[in-house]
Amino acid sequence: MKLIVYRGGVVSFQIPADWREEYSDTEGGMFYGDRPDSGTLRLTVITIKSPKELHPGAAKDLLEVVLRGQQELSFKSSPRDRMDGNAVLKYQEAARERGKSLIIFYWVIANPLPPHHARIITFSYTILAEQQDLKSVQRDLEMLESEIELAMFSPEIGVVPE
Repeated sequence: MKLIVYRGGVVSFQIPADWREEYSDTEGGMFYGDRPDSGTLRLTVITIKSPKELHPGAAKDLLEVVLRGQQELSFKSSPRDRMDGNAVLKYQEAARERGKSLIIFYWVIANPLPPHHARIITFSYTILAEQQDLKSVQRDLEMLESEIELAMFSPEIGVVPE
């Protein structure tokens, strides 16, 4: 495994040592195995400023606000608290790209930065729908689940455009 220290440590997590990394100022990070039809892990981070002061248990509330903006999605799960005071929502959705059926697994994490800021960190893992039951894909999903649960977040806000 290798440690990814994304944007100076805003988010730190591990991925397999042989996965490739690509970064974009507008689209975040992308990580994938160097093989045909490899699943692709994507990471985006959005920093927001709240007009109200955030309380210590604000993480789940932040995710509820984000979810209100995603009304077209129907979630079968609810946000849950993480051990580090953040909250996470996991869900999946079907998609199509270039005529291929895909499944996208999401982990959306709310990371409060009191008194007025927060980050919304989205990890997504895209696979071909036909690969969903493969043992190798199931192992990758289990590994990602574990590593995303262990992801660490900087307590510093960083640069926030006003």
